[in-house]
Amino acid sequence: GCTTMFEQTAASVALLNSIKRLRPDIVTIIGGPNCEGEMAEGVASLSDQIDYVFSGESEHSFVAFVRQVLAGEHPDQRIWVGHPVTDMDSLPLPDFGEYYTQLECYLPQVAKSDQLELVYESSRGCWWGEKHQCTFCGLNGAGIGFRAKSATKVIAEVKNLLHQHPSKLVNMTDNIMPYAFFETLLPTLTSLAAEIPSLRIFYELKANLSLEQVLNLMKAGITQIQPGIESLSTSLLRRMSKGVTAIQNIRLLRYARMTGMSLFWALLYGFPGDELREYEEMLALLPLLHHLPPPQALAHLSIERFSPYFDHPENYGIDNVEPAMAYKMILPPKVNTNRIAYHFSGDYECDSHKHPEFMKEVREAVAAWRSDWTSKTITLFFGKFRVKEHPVLEVVRQAPEEFVLRDTRKLPGTQAEYQLSRAQASVALVGRRCEPTPEIEWAIARKVGVRLDQHHYVPLATAEPELVLEFEAEPNIR
Repeated sequence: GCTTMFEQTAASVALLNSIKRLRPDIVTIIGGPNCEGEMAEGVASLSDQIDYVFSGESEHSFVAFVRQVLAGEHPDQRIWVGHPVTDMDSLPLPDFGEYYTQLECYLPQVAKSDQLELVYESSRGCWWGEKHQCTFCGLNGAGIGFRAKSATKVIAEVKNLLHQHPSKLVNMTDNIMPYAFFETLLPTLTSLAAEIPSLRIFYELKANLSLEQVLNLMKAGITQIQPGIESLSTSLLRRMSKGVTAIQNIRLLRYARMTGMSLFWALLYGFPGDELREYEEMLALLPLLHHLPPPQALAHLSIERFSPYFDHPENYGIDNVEPAMAYKMILPPKVNTNRIAYHFSGDYECDSHKHPEFMKEVREAVAAWRSDWTSKTITLFFGKFRVKEHPVLEVVRQAPEEFVLRDTRKLPGTQAEYQLSRAQASVALVGRRCEPTPEIEWAIARKVGVRLDQHHYVPLATAEPELVLEFEAEPNIR
């Protein structure tokens, strides 16, 4: 059996074809997200060496199939359609025993690696997408309805799996962390993280987090997150139906730098109806953020099957939706790529397509930001060394009412150090309504903060979390 997701179809079909050539009596099966809906028929058309295709969540349909085969029956139906599991606690504990046994036998160095990940699933679907699906997102297909395991089951199974297969990294495969877990799971995970100090947990979640929530995630061992930032323009985020603002995204970047949280994020462009001004505003902002964790890339969006762009292209002015060119380049001419493809392209009006030279400037700005976070080699008389010294924009308390701001971004009109009053330190660290106060005008002039979304002042500096929490708690902050 093989599973196919995103770009795994060609490899899976090649493997199953090879198995059939060696042992024609072997029953070959395939499933996974690339077999959802009509894609199941498309995958089945790729090779008559694939005996059965499983579409959708298959915990129940696969069990029924196996029982028939073990009873000596060969089912007539080639495509088995499953249905979303509603009771997540009913799912059995994953058994990775054979995987680890084979890994130790054939790849012993990998088996001993500290980077080996233990994967686990605590929920399915998307609680945000269930109500406000992001326009470009096609994850989940028919299973977008959100379902989660109980916190009690999650902690028991994670402990069990870590006991069987000790690991330093647990990769949660959820599309989005259940929001209730802040109250139900994190307190218990905090105890587990204390027992296993080296444990690191990865989750995907929304970016609208408070500093207290980020600190609680870190205490629970959730030190790596993918928050779906995807833009630093509120109007572009609205086009995506992301449910967050640029202000919230920048705030999370600051909190991540303050706490040591690892972020995985990217900037997207090429949205139907996007406007040049949205990217111009973002380009002006990027150089000011070099002290914050950079995006992994600037990427053009893909029209994905099951996304609103794909299901209702007419709502977004999209015409001629066709499978991405790569499918026609690698798949046999006889197959219908429309039934196999997950990634599509289309024709639509957008300024980022009309101004490729400007988008090149944005790409170069992202590359410059990433360069500031890349290790550099320095040569001294006794050898060469790799150093990693990121830019800083940091407020440090020197006395109860005395503060200093360090700025190594080297931007025009700024200096390396400033002595701050308490009011200036507050403005450097806490957002508020943008009003013409001396402190806000000082911060904007020295690129310590920016005005965004008309009436909002957004601070850019970082500090020790305790200092930020102190300022955020001040009653006069609006």
